[in-house]
Amino acid sequence: MITYFCKYTPVELIEAFGEQIRMPNREVSDSLEADALIHSSVCTHAKCLLMDVNEWNREHPGSRCAAVFTNCCDGVRRVNGCLPDSAFSFRKVLDLPHTTSPAAIRRFTGQLQSLAQALSSRTGRELCAEKLIGLWKMTADAWENQRKNSQKRIVVLGARVSDELLEKIRREMPFPAVDLTCGGLRPLPSPPDGLAKKADEEILTAYAKALLTQMPCPRMEDTGERRELLESDGIQGIVYHTVKFCDYFSFEYADLQKETALPVVKIESDYTSQASGQLSTRLAALAESMQSHGGSSRKDEEDMRGKKEQILTETEQKGGANIYVGLDSGSTTTNAVAIDRDGRVLASVILRTGAKAADAADRALKELKEQLGPSGGSFSCIVATGYGREFIHAADKSLTEITCHAKGAHSGSPAARTIIDIGGQDSKVITLDESGEVSGFVMNDKCAAGTGRFLEMMAGTLELSMDEMSYLGLKWKKDLTITSTCTVFAESEVVSLIASNAQTSDIIHALNKSVASRTASMVRRVRGTAPYMMTGGVARNAGVVQEIEKLLGAKLIIPEDPDLTGALGAALYAREGM
Repeated sequence: MITYFCKYTPVELIEAFGEQIRMPNREVSDSLEADALIHSSVCTHAKCLLMDVNEWNREHPGSRCAAVFTNCCDGVRRVNGCLPDSAFSFRKVLDLPHTTSPAAIRRFTGQLQSLAQALSSRTGRELCAEKLIGLWKMTADAWENQRKNSQKRIVVLGARVSDELLEKIRREMPFPAVDLTCGGLRPLPSPPDGLAKKADEEILTAYAKALLTQMPCPRMEDTGERRELLESDGIQGIVYHTVKFCDYFSFEYADLQKETALPVVKIESDYTSQASGQLSTRLAALAESMQSHGGSSRKDEEDMRGKKEQILTETEQKGGANIYVGLDSGSTTTNAVAIDRDGRVLASVILRTGAKAADAADRALKELKEQLGPSGGSFSCIVATGYGREFIHAADKSLTEITCHAKGAHSGSPAARTIIDIGGQDSKVITLDESGEVSGFVMNDKCAAGTGRFLEMMAGTLELSMDEMSYLGLKWKKDLTITSTCTVFAESEVVSLIASNAQTSDIIHALNKSVASRTASMVRRVRGTAPYMMTGGVARNAGVVQEIEKLLGAKLIIPEDPDLTGALGAALYAREGM
C-alpha cells in the first residue's frame, strides 16, 4: 500500500506496478501529536498527514508506511523533513516543477523514471506500459464524462476537503456536489493515439506532460485554465474550501468573487470537527440561496400565492388561529416573534438562551402564548433559525439566520442593500438584491472578536453593564487604540490601560473602534453598498454604531427592535410556508 498526498502524484504509474494506493483524508480530534513535532502554524492538513503516517505505523507494526511525496508546498516538505527514514519502508520524494515548459516536462520525466526504478526494485516487476496507459485513460475518461455532464450540480473548489466535510456538503446541498478540489477528480488529458507503440521513455514523457498540464493547482505559475472549471453547464453554485494556514486558495477565492455571478460560499476547516455549527450555517445558507434563485416563473409564483391565500382563508374559516411564529435560537439570546396572516406583529419575546437552546425555545413559546392570551390559540406554523435551530423540536421547519435576517430586514426597509448583523457568537454581513434575496454574505471565522460576546467580556472586565458601555463610549476624549484582534489579547490590553489610569470612556471608545474596524472589513469583503442596515443586539450600542458609520461614511438604518430581525424573518417564512 502506497500513501500519497497530491493530485500531481503519478498514481497510475504506481498502480501499474500492482501497488494499491491511498490518500489519507480523515479528520482528527485534535493536532496535539503533530504540534509536538512541527510548528503550530503549519497547514493543518499537513499536520494530519504527519499524524496519519505515525498512526499507520502504530496500527501496522509489522509493515511501516510506504509513501510518495511531491514537494508541492512548504507544508508537505516539512512533513517529509520531520519524519525519519525509520518511519518508512519505502519513501520517494518527487521534485514537482511549477511550470509546464519543455524543460520542466523533461525534468519531471526524469523524476518518473527514478520512481519507476524504485518501484521495480520494491515489487520485483517491470513497468507494464500498456497497463499504465489503460489506467491513465480511465482517469482521463472520468474527467471528460464529468465535463460533459450538464446535470444541475454544485462544485467544491479550493483545497481538498476531508471525507467527513465532503459528506456534510453533500447532505446540505439541494443538488449533487462534485469534488473538484486538489483531492477530488484528477483532470488528466487523454493519452495520445498510438502511444502504446512508443518506447517507455516517450510514454513517460507524455505522461509527465499530462500530469503537469492537468487543471492546475493554484501553486502553479499559470493558473488560467482553472477558470474553465466554471464554464460547464449546470453549475448552480460553488463551495470554496480553504485549509487553515494555507494562503494560496484564499488568494484565488478573492479573485473568484470578482469573476463569477454564481452563488459562492467560502468555508475554512482545520481537519477537525470543530466549528461544525458555522460550517452548517454557511452551507445551508448557500443551499437556501440557490433554491430561492431556482427559477420559478412569474405564473408559477402567482399560482403559489393564490394557493397560499386559499389555504389561509380555509384555515380562518375553520377557526384556525392563523398565528405564525419565528424563533431565533442564538448563543446569547433566544428571540421569538408571532405575526398574523397580514404580517402584523402580535407578540415578541427576548430572553437569555442559557445552557440549553431547546429549553430557552420552550420558554419563549410559552411567553408568546401568555402575551397572546386566550384568543391566541395554537400556532399555525413555527420556523426556527439561529445556531440552535436544529434542536427546536416544536418547529415545523428550520432556516439559516442568513436567510431569515435578510427576510426580516427587507420587510422593514426594502431599500436596504447591506445588512450588518452582530450577534452574540458571530458577526455577519449580508448583501441583498432589489427583491430582498441574498446575493452574498460573509461571516467571522471561529473567533469571538467583534461580536456581542466580545463586548460582554470587555464590559465584565470594566465592571460595567452593556447599557453603560453603550453611552459611555460616546463620551471619550482621548483617542486610544486596541491593536489586538484576538479577544484574549484585547482583554490584556484593556487591563493594561486600566492599570495606566486610562479613562473608562476612552477604553470603551477604543473597543468600539476595534469592533467597527472588523465590521467594515467584512463589508468590504462582501462588496456591500449603501443603504446599510444594522441588526442584532449590538445595534443597540450607540458607540459601536457611531464608529461603524464613520468607517462606512453612511448612516445605518436601525430597526426599532434590532434583536428581533431574524425572528421576524422566520415568522414571515412561517406564514409563507402555509
